[in-house]
Amino acid sequence: MNEIPILGVLLEVKLMQKTIKLKTHTTTEGIAEYPYLFSPDTKFDVNGLYRTKLTLPKIQSKPFIELVEKTIDEVAKKNKGKLSPHKPYKVAKDGKVTFTFKLKAKVNTKNGTDFEQRPKIFDAKGIPITKTLSVYSGTKMKVAFQCVPYFTNMLGAGATLRMKAVQIIELVEGKGNGESAAEEQFGFSKEDGFEIKSETTDEEETQSTGDF
Repeated sequence: MNEIPILGVLLEVKLMQKTIKLKTHTTTEGIAEYPYLFSPDTKFDVNGLYRTKLTLPKIQSKPFIELVEKTIDEVAKKNKGKLSPHKPYKVAKDGKVTFTFKLKAKVNTKNGTDFEQRPKIFDAKGIPITKTLSVYSGTKMKVAFQCVPYFTNMLGAGATLRMKAVQIIELVEGKGNGESAAEEQFGFSKEDGFEIKSETTDEEETQSTGDF
């Protein structure tokens, strides 16, 4: 089995009354899809969810798939072998693998000590990024993550990939306009042809040129 690259420190969590240690692993460079890195996605969770998908080549994906499967198997053995149908990765026909990484923006704990968190973002040189960027699909990045096991009576044993940090290698940044939205959401590219013009009244045009 290939060695999984490890970054950072160990985090202790409790799973089914047993304390386990979660290592932080780092992916190789991949291609991001629908990243929410600076602002959480609140469409399906009011508390917000930082997330991204990351596609890796088949060979580079192997150690991370093995990590997920080993994690799930260990939990399943302790819980009558029932497996969750949901896995944090998907294998495409061409062999490439897309992993899903998530991090809750706000965590509501049972003892009432709620807290907020966000992934740390670094540039290609390892320098922290403090300003907000509009990171789009196609961005090349690495993700530091923890493989978190879980078990529920309804779903069974499974694992999620908790996003801890991201290193942006090559940024694809959005323009914040209709063109970028069309490219991002629907796959349309810029073509020659019909172009919508902004509508301005005669009064607006006069006001805009009156000072020159």
